[in-house]
Amino acid sequence: MKKWMILLVLYFLYACQSSTPPVALSAYYWKTHYKLTTVEQSFLQEKEIHKLYIRYCDVGLKNNEPVPIAPIEWREITTLPKEIVPVIYIKNEVFLKPHVDIKDLVQKLKIYVQQINAKAGVQTQHVQFDCDWSLQSKEQFFEFLTEFKKDTQWYLSATIRLHQVKYFKKTGVPPVDHGVLMYYNMGTIAPVDENSIYDRSIAQKYVARLSDYPLHLDVALPIFSWGVQIRDHKVVTVIGGMREQDIRQDTVFKKIQDFTYEITEEYVYKGRLLQKGDRIKIEEVSAKDLQQATKDLSTYIKPREVILYDLDEKNIKYYEQEVFKTIRHGY
Repeated sequence: MKKWMILLVLYFLYACQSSTPPVALSAYYWKTHYKLTTVEQSFLQEKEIHKLYIRYCDVGLKNNEPVPIAPIEWREITTLPKEIVPVIYIKNEVFLKPHVDIKDLVQKLKIYVQQINAKAGVQTQHVQFDCDWSLQSKEQFFEFLTEFKKDTQWYLSATIRLHQVKYFKKTGVPPVDHGVLMYYNMGTIAPVDENSIYDRSIAQKYVARLSDYPLHLDVALPIFSWGVQIRDHKVVTVIGGMREQDIRQDTVFKKIQDFTYEITEEYVYKGRLLQKGDRIKIEEVSAKDLQQATKDLSTYIKPREVILYDLDEKNIKYYEQEVFKTIRHGY
C-alpha cells in the first residue's frame, strides 16, 4: 500500500512539473529604423513572439541639456507585433548633471513617446528605461522614474545589471513595476582572452543573490556578437555583428588562437580600416552558453518572460532553432 502511495505522489509531482507553462519569449529591436526581413518575420511567428521591446531613442546631453538621440524611424509598420514596448536608453551623464529639471524631462519624454507612437498608429501602456545608474546618479534617476509613473500612470520596467542586484542595498532598487536582468556585458571590453559579453565565471559571483532581490525580475539573454579590434595591445574599436564564421575562410584573417585573428594585410571590413598586425578578438555566445545560462538562472529566478537581445537576421541564423525552445522551457 505504501509503495502505491509513494508512486502516486511521485506521479502528481511529475505532472505538476511537466504542466508548468513555458516562459514567454520576446525580443529587443535595437536598430535606428524599423523594417523586418522575411527571416525575422518568420522567426517571430514560429517562436510565438508577440512582443517587441523597441528602442525608441537614446537620451544624452547636448549643450548641457538632455536631448533625444537617433530616434527610431518607421520604414514599415505592417509587421509590428501585437504588443510593443518603447525602450529609452538614458545615458548616466544625464542624471549626473546637478539639478536636472526632472518634471521637464518627464514631460518631454512622455510627449516624445506619444509622437513616435502616433507615427506608427500604435498605443503603448508600458515603457522601459535603460540606464546604468551609479551611486552618484541614482537619486535623480529614481526621482525621474517616480515622476514619470505619477504623470503617465504607465507600467514601467527598468534594466538591471548584475552588480546592481548583488549590491542592491547600496545601489538601490528602482521604483518600477518590474526589472529586467541584463545577463550579458559582464566584463570589460579588453585585449585579453575573456569574453566580455558572457562569462560564466563572472556570472557565478552574482547569481546566488538573485533570489534576494526585492523586485520581480525577467531576463534578457544575449544572442548578439562583435569583434574587438586590437592594436598594440589596446582596444581600437568594437565591430558589431562580427562572428567567427564570417572570417575564418578569409585569408586576411589569420587565426592565432581560439577566437583571435591577426590581420595579414591592410583591409577595409564593413567600413572599418584594419591595419596589418591588428588583432580581432571575436566575442559571441554559443548555444551551449545560452543553455547553461538558463540552467544557472533557473535555480534562483522564475521569470515570466525571457527577452532576446537582439532581433536580427544574422543573430537568428547563427543558432539551431531548438535552443530557443530550451530557453522557454528551462525555468
